Amino acid sequence: MGGRRRLLLFVSLAVVALTASSCAYYKGALDARDSGGGVPWWCKSSEEIPVTSGPAVGTVDWYAGTHKAPLAWDQCLAMSVQFDAGKKFAEEWPTRGAAEADGWREITGYVPGMGTHHARGGITPAMLNSPSFNRQNPILDSVGLDDKFDVSTPDVLQFDGNGANARLVGYDYYVRTNTGRPPEGFPGNLDWWHHHPWICHRKTDAAMIAFNTSDANCTSLGGINVNLSNYYMLHVWVLDDMKFLPDVFAGQIPCISGGTAIHDPNDPCHFSRTGTTTASLKTGPGGPLTTASASGPSFVCHMEEAARTTS
Repeated sequence: MGGRRRLLLFVSLAVVALTASSCAYYKGALDARDSGGGVPWWCKSSEEIPVTSGPAVGTVDWYAGTHKAPLAWDQCLAMSVQFDAGKKFAEEWPTRGAAEADGWREITGYVPGMGTHHARGGITPAMLNSPSFNRQNPILDSVGLDDKFDVSTPDVLQFDGNGANARLVGYDYYVRTNTGRPPEGFPGNLDWWHHHPWICHRKTDAAMIAFNTSDANCTSLGGINVNLSNYYMLHVWVLDDMKFLPDVFAGQIPCISGGTAIHDPNDPCHFSRTGTTTASLKTGPGGPLTTASASGPSFVCHMEEAARTTS
């Protein structure tokens, strides 16, 4: 079966699975296509910040020399369905308190540009202190960190502060591969994954206390240095009040700072890193003030919409 046909089949099946749930991105992409315009903002990210830029990341840029390009319509529709699925899952925990009450735990504290990182499972003190734990090549399937890219169940949630009322700002995927490269991920070439090769975990509570440090330094801090170079992370910014239009997969966004975040979708921080807003971003098909926006309607997927993808 050809790639285009597989994508269309995926969209049709996913739409059926999402019936009676919010499908704003899918509906937004359909409306943009049927209006004769270009693909919406989430299907044409143009920011190309190297994945080696940012806190605690590795030194290998797998995307060096490549460039992002707008997705084809079949790719855009497929990715839009994937966004709706991941978003629906993440929004089950709108606050940090709700997430922690349901088994999510903080793995890194608040960082400007990202917020916190919370995961279900992950490395535990028992694992770190077990003689059988292979810190050089850990296989973490049993604690929810595996080699599966499942768009419907993001692996990490992000919140905008350290209190129980801190609000959800985004979600991540964290996937292991054995190829020395990030997973295939979403359709097209917009999703630039990054990794954190070495993470020092404190023995007593498995908290991440240092990144890309030496074994000796990690030991002096009461930790165990774990090789996580085969695990890759991707941020997704599609929540109604926490988009970043230059790059839906940006590593960091300017709306998260000062121990909190700006949830107003009309604030310039959602449109650029310079704090300016352009009319084309605010008003085009699929823009934040029209389709798939915080102030817009909540759409429901129907079978007839799936049929439109093959027209």
